[in-house]
Amino acid sequence: MAKRKENDYIFADAFIGCYVRNLMKRQDLMRLANCTDFDAAEALLQEFGYGESPEVKEGDVEAFIRREQNKLFDMIYNTLPERKELALYLYPYDYHNVKVCLKSELLGITPDDTFLMSTGDIEWNKMMAMIRDRNYMFMPVNMKHAIEEAMDLYSRGHDPQMIDIIMDKACYRDMLRAAEESGEDFLIGIVKLQIDLLNLKAFVRLREIGKAWSFFQTVYLDGGNIQEQFYIQSWEEPYSQVADKLIPYGLKDMMAEGGRMIKEEGDFTLFEKMLEDALMEYNKKAKYLSFGIVPIAGYWLAKEVEIDNLRIVLTGILVGASPEETGERLREPYV
Repeated sequence: MAKRKENDYIFADAFIGCYVRNLMKRQDLMRLANCTDFDAAEALLQEFGYGESPEVKEGDVEAFIRREQNKLFDMIYNTLPERKELALYLYPYDYHNVKVCLKSELLGITPDDTFLMSTGDIEWNKMMAMIRDRNYMFMPVNMKHAIEEAMDLYSRGHDPQMIDIIMDKACYRDMLRAAEESGEDFLIGIVKLQIDLLNLKAFVRLREIGKAWSFFQTVYLDGGNIQEQFYIQSWEEPYSQVADKLIPYGLKDMMAEGGRMIKEEGDFTLFEKMLEDALMEYNKKAKYLSFGIVPIAGYWLAKEVEIDNLRIVLTGILVGASPEETGERLREPYV
């Protein structure tokens, strides 16, 4: 795909820029967390462009979240000059649907839109039909090969985890390829960082449950900035030492502070939150560009994080969590 000129995005950039101004800051999210009921929450959300939200009033958090995810998807793709330009953001939804379809098949059940996502590049009902009929004619080649490999491995070992591993590897290969085809350094960088962060998460999780480094090799995702050898050589080292080796990648504090919390309290919460916040810090680079595909990509991730934060806050209201408890779980916002 040929890289478009920045002028091709003048309308899209101006349109998306209006929505950036409505993004919620941390203090706005904390105002929401302090709401005493869903009527007050719905009224506050209207200040940020969410409109009437009957799902919120009814306490149906997931219905509200799904509606907002669909609205975001439709708004972005009705604005872009061409759908393929941010295809890399669609692959996680498509591969999620593949996993759901394959695992449902193994369980002898029919999946529905309760578990399937409607924001992928392939409509979920078409994905379900293709996998059910083993008709991959209109499916990306890499996805087809991943399905065949996953089902072959499952037939030999009956380990459903292999489906996740194979699909994740294929998903990030497709994402990186799409980013490279865009010719945008920002998009390439964000996918590489996502791969690094997922590898670091697996590295820590597997170490803590006593897995050998050979198993890490099974789940390791290619294509990031941090090579596989780094993890193998660091497998037995304390997190403080691993943190020092992450200085060139700008990830030292995350490993030092998160690793300390894991060793002292067995709590992964801080580490995993810092992983997510590292991605947002990178994404904030998009705020300083006014033209081209990058501001649109930056807004998309920003809004996805905001929607995730709304899930955290609204669920907190639902279960009676204190605002302080909710605040500790919030991800870094874009603004």
